[in-house]
Amino acid sequence: MASDHPQIKTVIDELCQKYAGNEYIMGRMQAYVCQQLPQLLETMQKTHEQRQQRIDELTAEQTAFIKSFLNNNQYFYNASTEKFFYYDGKHYSLYSEDNILHHVLTTITADKQLMQWKQRTKVYIMKRIKENALTKTVPESETIQHVLGQLYPTIFATKTEAKYFLTMIGDNIFKKNGDLIHFLPVQAKHFIRELNTMCQGFLGTNLHHTIKHKYHEHNYQQCRIVNVFESVKNESLWKSMLNACSLDMLCVACHYSTRFQDSDTFLLHYSNNNALVADVMFLKNNSSDSIIQLFIDEYLQKNARASDSMQINWKNMQYLWKHFLESKHLPAIIFQQTLHGLFVQKLGDYYKEDGDVFVNISSKYLPAMQKFVCFWDENMAVDETLDNEFEIDEICTLFKKGCGETVNNNQMIDLITYFYPDIEIENDKYIYNLRCAKWDKQLDINVALEAMKQEYIAENQPLTFSNYDAYLYYCKYFSGGLIVSKMFYDNHVFR
Repeated sequence: MASDHPQIKTVIDELCQKYAGNEYIMGRMQAYVCQQLPQLLETMQKTHEQRQQRIDELTAEQTAFIKSFLNNNQYFYNASTEKFFYYDGKHYSLYSEDNILHHVLTTITADKQLMQWKQRTKVYIMKRIKENALTKTVPESETIQHVLGQLYPTIFATKTEAKYFLTMIGDNIFKKNGDLIHFLPVQAKHFIRELNTMCQGFLGTNLHHTIKHKYHEHNYQQCRIVNVFESVKNESLWKSMLNACSLDMLCVACHYSTRFQDSDTFLLHYSNNNALVADVMFLKNNSSDSIIQLFIDEYLQKNARASDSMQINWKNMQYLWKHFLESKHLPAIIFQQTLHGLFVQKLGDYYKEDGDVFVNISSKYLPAMQKFVCFWDENMAVDETLDNEFEIDEICTLFKKGCGETVNNNQMIDLITYFYPDIEIENDKYIYNLRCAKWDKQLDINVALEAMKQEYIAENQPLTFSNYDAYLYYCKYFSGGLIVSKMFYDNHVFR
């Protein structure tokens, strides 16, 4: 053993040589080396073993404590925003570092075994939490179903569409497939902007890298169509939902992107929905030529016999094209000048440059459109001097009564904004300063009021009746006919 530590032997030999002949020192050295030093080393050995045993016990206790603490408390961290988060198994929430530190220290204190290593354990736990990235979280099924329940059926028609949307959002957070373009309707623009703002706040990144609302000569191969309900334009529909569970939504989106690899893989291998695949991949699987041909097949009827009544001018053809795009949930994928050239090329035998019309061609959608234009031109007029308004559903009713055609509010708004772009529609509901030849609303109110007064006079009753009673009388007086809303009635009477 001495050969393992030659310095010890050398030092003793040197001391013996130095004090050779000095019996006192040699006697003291012999007593120290032979009697005291073995006892001292034995004591030091025991102390070292006890200390090491204690360290091993504390290390084991610390390891078990940290494992238990992190298993029972799901804390996460995002390095970009330097924010901490807590997951209770149902919902994710922002959590302050001070609260986590307090939780860690109070738990260590309650455990009592690690009081000596309290600060060391705290530092190690915080280090472990910072390694626990929020974007790598795996939400429980309850959380996932809650998020899907917020999106379907409010914004998406099916759960599968909601899953595809979330996976696409996760892809954007992870910056996957940056060459793709996901087209969402313009109506969803505000919803995406708000969700992106929250993503920036929580994760420090954008989620709309691949999201577009308008077409700008993108390669069809990279284009994907994401359909959402038009009601998404109503902020009241989703504002409170985003405030309450946007963090849950982002976490589920990250999980889906990781679990399914990316949105295209989810769509093609996990959605089990051929109709959805066809809708999303519509542009990828078609060319401008095939899409125009599909429009011709679905929207136009050709007639070999010449007929002046069977013709479609370019403006009306553009409206039919717009109607077709909306039915396929597509943006304006071809610029107008290019579109005109492609139509002339496809329908050259039917095109007359003089008048810019396509002759001997009709469409099943054309009669209703032509009836609307005729109805509007004959009956409706803007009068800036007239303090009067019409609701869109009232115009729908007038159109049905006058022309026998049924259109819903959205279709009516579409027709008005296309053929009469100068008309302003407020909140997709009201048109102000509008006169109608078929219905003078103010005249009807005055007629009913006068009739009510005459009845009161004939019955010798005082002319003291409430506005509510007057409105009920008005409704009864014109029962079966057109009735103005209570708000319009009140505004007119009190004006």
